Amino acid sequence: MKRLRSLPGPRRSNRGCFLGLLLVGLFLWTAVPCGAERVTVKRVNDGDTVQLADGRLVRYIGIDAPEIDHARHTAQPLGFEARTRNAELVEGRTLRLEFDIERLDDHGRTLAYVFLPDGAMVNERLLQAGLAFCLATMPNVKYEGRFFAAQRTAMRAKAGLWRNWSEPGGRYIGNRNSRRLHLASCPETKRIAPRNRVMFSTRWDAFWSGYAPARDCQPGL
Repeated sequence: MKRLRSLPGPRRSNRGCFLGLLLVGLFLWTAVPCGAERVTVKRVNDGDTVQLADGRLVRYIGIDAPEIDHARHTAQPLGFEARTRNAELVEGRTLRLEFDIERLDDHGRTLAYVFLPDGAMVNERLLQAGLAFCLATMPNVKYEGRFFAAQRTAMRAKAGLWRNWSEPGGRYIGNRNSRRLHLASCPETKRIAPRNRVMFSTRWDAFWSGYAPARDCQPGL
């Protein structure tokens, strides 16, 4: 007479499910998507730049944090707070870098979106905390809409840079093509094609629309 094989009990089944979920979780974290890279952060330079264990510098795509003091400039408001928050998020940790069209900036730094083990994006976290603002730079605009939404969240909450906001008055001209904001008196505005000119009466409205201060003749924060 043939013996029937006994079915596994509930405990054994539950243990198998748990192990299966654990293996799936480990796979999702260790598997690096195509075009991404797993790295370890050695040092945090400022609110939007870090140094990796292999010596490379990584500049966060799509955001700009206030500067800390260095040879040419004094620290901007919240510059050190931005660096501290960045360090809390990434220093000494193994993270995932995701890239866009361009891999390097003009200074040879690696351009990347930086992801924590839980899937959160550091670039976005800093925007949500009001410790950086959107800096859209073509052609690296994969998450442009997501970043604009994060900045608006911080602006509504009056967090970080958006706290105690004041307007000095004046007129501002944005370049629709570059997403940069200029003082109306800036000579650079003469080079903006009429079809690309956007007028703003306040800096707040310009930031809300995703414009960032131009490097030359900038209206600032």
